[in-house]
Formats: sequence, C-alpha cells, structure tokens
Amino acid sequence: MLARTIMAVARRLTEQPQCSPRRTMVRVDAHSLGLASHQYLPDPLCQSCGRLPADSAEAATLTLEHRAKPRPDVYRYEHPAQRLEELKDLYVDEFCGLLHSLQRDTQGGLAVAGALMKLRRHEWIEPGFGRSRNYETSEATAILEALERYGGVQPGGKQTVVKASLAQLGEDAVDPRRFGFHPQSTYLDESNSYRDFEPTDEHRWVWAYSFTQQRPLLVLESQAYYYVAHDIDTAPFVFEVSNGCALGSALEEAIFHGLLEVAERDAFLMTWYRRLALPQLRPETAQHPEVQAQLTLIERETGYEIRLYDQTMENGIPSVWATALHPDPNATDAPAQVCAAGAHPSLEQAALNALSEIGPFLNDFITRYPTLAARSEQMVDDPDLVRTMEDHSTLYGSPRMRRHLQFLEQGPSISFAEAQGNSQQFTHESMADDVFEMVQRFRREGQDVLVVDQTTDEHRAGGLFCVKILVTGSLTMTFGHHLRRTEGISRLATVPERLGLRSMIPEADTTLPHPFP
Repeated sequence: MLARTIMAVARRLTEQPQCSPRRTMVRVDAHSLGLASHQYLPDPLCQSCGRLPADSAEAATLTLEHRAKPRPDVYRYEHPAQRLEELKDLYVDEFCGLLHSLQRDTQGGLAVAGALMKLRRHEWIEPGFGRSRNYETSEATAILEALERYGGVQPGGKQTVVKASLAQLGEDAVDPRRFGFHPQSTYLDESNSYRDFEPTDEHRWVWAYSFTQQRPLLVLESQAYYYVAHDIDTAPFVFEVSNGCALGSALEEAIFHGLLEVAERDAFLMTWYRRLALPQLRPETAQHPEVQAQLTLIERETGYEIRLYDQTMENGIPSVWATALHPDPNATDAPAQVCAAGAHPSLEQAALNALSEIGPFLNDFITRYPTLAARSEQMVDDPDLVRTMEDHSTLYGSPRMRRHLQFLEQGPSISFAEAQGNSQQFTHESMADDVFEMVQRFRREGQDVLVVDQTTDEHRAGGLFCVKILVTGSLTMTFGHHLRRTEGISRLATVPERLGLRSMIPEADTTLPHPFP
C-alpha cells in the first residue's frame, strides 16, 4: 500500500506539460520516506533521452537577424540580472541541475559569484564567474559563463560525422595551421600529446561558417571544442582553450562578444611577444567616473598601483591592458605584478572590463601567493616549467620578473579622448550590422572569421545561443609555455609598423611565457 502511494505521488509530481523541455525526477528519502521533486534537462548524449542530429553544412549556414538593440551603444539584448530567477530555476539544482550550486564572495571591490559545473567526462570541474557591483548581476553572469563553457568543451548540439584528411577535403576545409601552431620543439618532445599536422592524416572535422567565403567550411573538431582532444584517438594538432567562445540571447549577440574576446587576447599576446610600448591611459581623464572610482577602490584595498594601457590593434577594436604593481619592487611575500585585459566598443568600458578582471584576481592571488612563491622562483630559473594557467601569473609574481614588463613604461601618457576621441564604435541600430562591421575589419587585414555553432538543447531551453569564433592569423591564448601558438602568425612581424608603435625588440621574442592570468 505504501509503495503504491509513493508511486502515485511520484507520478503526480513528475507530470510535465508536453511543451516543456524539462523532465522531473522524484527523490525518496530512504529513512523518512519523504518525497522531493527535481527538474532536469535531458542530456543530449544520453542513449535513452538524447537526440543528437548529425553535423551538416546546411545546419552551419548562418542567418543573422536585424533586430533593434535597446540603444545603439548597448551590446546585450537583455541585462543578465533581469533573467536571474529564470536561469536559476532552469539550470541550478543541487541534485540534478546542470549547475549544482552558486557561490558568493567579495574581491577587488566587486561582488563575485561562481557557478561550478561538473563535466560529464573526467569528473573535471569547469567554473563560470561573474564580477559586478551587485550579486544579482554576478550570479546571472556566472551561470551564463558556465553555460558557455558547457557548449565549448565537446559537441553537444550535433554529432561529428566527418573523418578525413585535409588532402581529401580540399577546398571544403580550412587548413588548421592558419590559426597558429606550436614550435617544432613541442611536436618533437614525445612527452607531449600533440602531433605536427600532416595534410594526409585523418582527423575529425566539424562545420563552421566562413564570413569571407560566405559558406560553410570544415574546421578541426579539436579546434572547435577544447576538451575533445582528451577523448579522441588521433593525437591533437594544437592546444585549445575557450578563446573566442561566447553566449548570447541571439546568434549575432554571441558572435559579437566572441569576436571581442578574440581581439582582446590577440592584442595582449601581440603586445607581449613584440614588447610594444603602448600608450598609458590617464584614468582621471575618463568621462565615465566609474573608471577612476573602481581603479581607486582596487588600489586602496590592495595597496598596489594600477596602470592602464591602450592595446588596440590594427582592427581598431578598443582593448586595454591592465597591470597591478606592488609598491615595493623587491617584496617577496606578495606578487610583484599582475596583468589582465579587457575589450569593448568603448575604450572606457574596455578599461572597466580590465579592472573587473584584475581586481578580484589580484585580491585572491595576494592571499595564495605565499604558498606559490617557491615555485615562482623555480620558474624564473627555468621558464619551461610554466605548464598550467596558474603558472603564468605565478611566474610573474617574482620580483625578478618585474623588469620584463618595463617595456610598458616606454610609451607616451595620453588621455582617453586622445586614444579614442571620446567616440564609441559599433553603434548601429542592430547587432547584426555591428557584427558585419567587425568582420569587415578583419577581412580588410586578410583574415577570415569563422563561426562554429555550439548551441545545445540545454542552451535552447533558456533561449540562448553559444558559438566559437576562429579568426585566421590571430594569436590564440594558450597556457603552458611549450604550448604557445606563435608559429604561422605573420602579423607578428608587421603589426608594430602598421600601428606606428615602438617595439622594444627587433622581432618577436617567444623565449618567455606570457603574463596573462
């Protein structure tokens, strides 16, 4: 009788409208026999309830909608905080949600939130973070960033079906070497899992859309999804991260923000490998008072000096490099320096984005550095020990590495108005037109922009779109010095002269790891 009652209640609790993308499960407490219902989204890779279509050229063809933005200078159709409760209801559940919990903290003068997601393979945890002036915005941003990571790790919206060599595919595929690759020493080192590319070797390929050719083209699956390299039989060609992955409430919104990230990371690496004497921005000249306010807050909370530099490259997409310097150049109990970057159509907002990155990171890194100081000194003596993301910032925590960033002090000091003329770029009525303008800037430099649609059913349940942006000839962020992807990027030799910037070295220097955290 008790069992029948439990089953009847369970059936009632799991009744779900036919149109709902969610399913319901009932959890029975073995001790109290209490019942609790939990909703979940079906896993597209599940053999019972998943329905993963085959990847195809037709599905990769893009159509961008020309919908009006809230304002010409706004680049999200919705503010994240407006959807917080909906996002939590749809994605967060401690037992069966895509995200199990949200965490709160305060760092660098900002409300910080974290959304931890356990991946379906390897038991790895992939976090999403949000940093803003309030927890509502930070929590929503953290959820959205975690969902972006979910789309980027492996195909979850379609099934990879093409396995062939570049020689067999011909003009229907993009040569992966156009996105940069590792030095030959990395491929010759048998301890690495990466294999030099041969056009006759078979690889797995997925469809992307090329804005230059205006048609679908195939790209390596391991360049489109950054964790599949750990699951495939063929050794991957290059190390890949979430560089260029982005989420949006529309396809054009996701593409726009993916392009911004590509531009930001490329600008940072170009500055580093060519030691560009960037113009230093005077924060007090920003029209937006929050720039000076946030910078001052970070300085007062940490005691570090914050400096901002205009690292906008030849594509004209505003980007800012931020550096935090310890007041004592010889101190060993705290990191000597920390770097970060940001990009946005407004140079002032790009500066705010960089500050939002460096403030919380610096605050956290100061507390952790005493346990990392010994490793920092080891890596100074042997930079090849830099193997992980954390190693990069740890290396530059040593006061002995401070001199390697002094090239930034050789540039002129300018106001925000001098840098950008107080103008904001990409102010079309529709974000689709913003995307087309940004793409055209890359095309003028001989670069192709390709879009991989990473959207899954879980994204669609929340009205979201997820993409990976690949731009030929751009420097891609990687972690681990041996995994730098500077080979095949001819722009390293031409950009300083194109911009009229002073390079402190005659040619690219890749002997030291980059300082991106």
